[in-house]
Amino acid sequence: MKVCPIQGRQLLDVRKEDIFEDFRICDTYRGGGGYDMFPFIACKRGLLPIWNRGSVAKQFVVQLYGCHLRCNYCYVTRDGILGNYKEYSYSELIEAFMRAHKEYDVGVFHLMGGAPALYMDQWSHIIKLLHPYFIFHSDILLTEQLYTMDILRSIKYNNTLYAVNIKGVRDKDYEENTGRKMNWKLFWTNMDIVVDSGINFYITFTNLDPDHIDEFKTKLVNRYNRRILDESFTIELKQYDATKDGAAW
Repeated sequence: MKVCPIQGRQLLDVRKEDIFEDFRICDTYRGGGGYDMFPFIACKRGLLPIWNRGSVAKQFVVQLYGCHLRCNYCYVTRDGILGNYKEYSYSELIEAFMRAHKEYDVGVFHLMGGAPALYMDQWSHIIKLLHPYFIFHSDILLTEQLYTMDILRSIKYNNTLYAVNIKGVRDKDYEENTGRKMNWKLFWTNMDIVVDSGINFYITFTNLDPDHIDEFKTKLVNRYNRRILDESFTIELKQYDATKDGAAW
């Protein structure tokens, strides 16, 4: 897999002690809490690592190369998405994760982007190598490419939890957030497949008007059911040093 090491401007926002080889360690609740509800959701859904083998709040973060969006708030910046990358085999990534687990007590393997679902057809190879008492986590944008039921079912495991990131509920806010036009046909087709596949997921909304979110939630409930919104939450933008003065892109 093409992995972007922590590099360039994003080093302004990553603590030195959190850099582990070419990767990053993320302690979700280091400051006593935050907007990221992943640990809470994982625990509520019964994904606590068996025998407490690794903290559910500590993630081993792998940045994958490439993204189809150009979000001006992305702290990863071009350096972390389109910078110099290294090729890693699946087993090499698992070995690095286990070294990080030993040193930092990480319990979550997080494939991050950019748009990690560009590599969705490869996720199952990592999940199969990851011991089931660790959690595999990644992000889905619904607009990377057309998903297939076979691939989604191949990543459906008891130790997996995915975040469906919705970056726009109207044409205007999607384009403002991502620098790209929304393909609603692709969005809804992929959402249907995600729901029908039965994978374990929750929904996040990024930088959107609360009123617009409420209207869109009604559409989701009408199309699926109320449980589609279980543990969903809104992500507010954070000012990163790496993105000041439009430096992300």
